[in-house]
Amino acid sequence: MVKKRDSPLTKVKLINELNEREASLGVKETVSWHSEYKDSAWIFIGGFPYELTEGDIVCVFSQ
Repeated sequence: MVKKRDSPLTKVKLINELNEREASLGVKETVSWHSEYKDSAWIFIGGFPYELTEGDIVCVFSQ
C-alpha cells in the first residue's frame, strides 16, 4: 500500500514547494539542491500501473 506521503504526485508537489521557497529566498544555484542533480536524466511519468517494470516502460516509449 502506498502512503499518501509516498505518492509520486505528493513528491512532485513537495519539490515544487521547495523550488518556490528557494526562489523566494534568493538561494544561489550553486547551493540549491538542483546543482546536485543538474546532470541527471530523471523524469516523472504518471498514470501507469505500478505493476509495470522498467522494461515495460522502455517498450511503451520506444514505440
